[in-house]
Amino acid sequence: MDVTLCLTHACNLRCGYCYAGRKFSRRMSWDTARRALDFAFARTLETAAKTSREPVCQLGFFGGEPLLEWDLLRKSTEYALEATARLGIRLKRTVTTNLTLLDEPRADWLRDHGFHVGLSIDGNATMHDTLRRTSRGGPSHAACAGALRFFRGPDANGEAIIVLDPRNIHHLADSVGWLIGEGIRRISLNPNFTAGWSVETLEIWSEAYHRIGDLYAETFRSGDPVRINLFDGKIRARINGGYRPCDHCGFGESEIAVSAAGFFYPCERLVGDDTLVDLRIGDVKSGFHADARQRILSSRGNQVSECGDCPVRSRCVNWCGCVNYASTGFINQVPAIVCHHEKLSIHAADRIAELLFAERNPLFLQRFYGHLIDHSSVR
Repeated sequence: MDVTLCLTHACNLRCGYCYAGRKFSRRMSWDTARRALDFAFARTLETAAKTSREPVCQLGFFGGEPLLEWDLLRKSTEYALEATARLGIRLKRTVTTNLTLLDEPRADWLRDHGFHVGLSIDGNATMHDTLRRTSRGGPSHAACAGALRFFRGPDANGEAIIVLDPRNIHHLADSVGWLIGEGIRRISLNPNFTAGWSVETLEIWSEAYHRIGDLYAETFRSGDPVRINLFDGKIRARINGGYRPCDHCGFGESEIAVSAAGFFYPCERLVGDDTLVDLRIGDVKSGFHADARQRILSSRGNQVSECGDCPVRSRCVNWCGCVNYASTGFINQVPAIVCHHEKLSIHAADRIAELLFAERNPLFLQRFYGHLIDHSSVR
């Protein structure tokens, strides 16, 4: 069981595409955090016993801005490390932050405690400040970018998360180039699927992915390759013959998000301001609400009939319940913009993969093929 604790609804930024709902002063209590952790660890052990697999749990911290509750984050982590060591559970740790409160001591603490850090920054100042504004409406790039120095290089524990939107898409490729120039070697591109994409912005989006593909390829040629979720994921899916079950999220089944008030949701992206009662599947006091959870689990996935004969269905991320719900109001109905994006992503990734494979780039072959380096074609 993977568990994400949404420590607070408060945030010191007011991002124009934020899906976390209104910002207000509600923080998670220590009792709620402890109950959530105990529940997740118990479920992890139950699952391991049934499957005869190693018990593994991922603990995430989210918000609002989770670093506003730094003391609770630390206390929860230390409790989780002690409990999982005692119970024989392998614990993974993640936190997503807007970087504004991340100084050197905190960055050191996160690194020393084995955290993977999601760095919410939209790249260069022009793109970032378009939508990531302070609570008073001012620019936030300078306050965020300074902390990037703690996450430079291929072995760093951070990954930059760019949200692309019709209002900032013009600057996307330049922003990825800027992050690469800053020494960031892990980048995630997360589209705002709920935005109003025009024909013009869709064309700009396509060109941006083409340019980013060239930047990605050049890092392999220069001997210092980056990881970009869009390209790495689609290339691996092609080699593997499609996404595998382990590539899918555990939406409400092996993964839960806990609101500051202690309610369970299938994903942290659905917590919002904790008012979507129909999406609650339990709480820290009573555990799972069996009927509500089963209703969610039985309706998740992709029930769009038109997708059935699509030639790239196996390489398409069409199962994301939170994206589907935010865009269509149903967790199993895939919006047209996702279809557009997936086809665009596959085309962009295939173009670059075929180029680097034809060049027999050793770093590309090592990353994606390993012992299959001698194969004569991409599969």
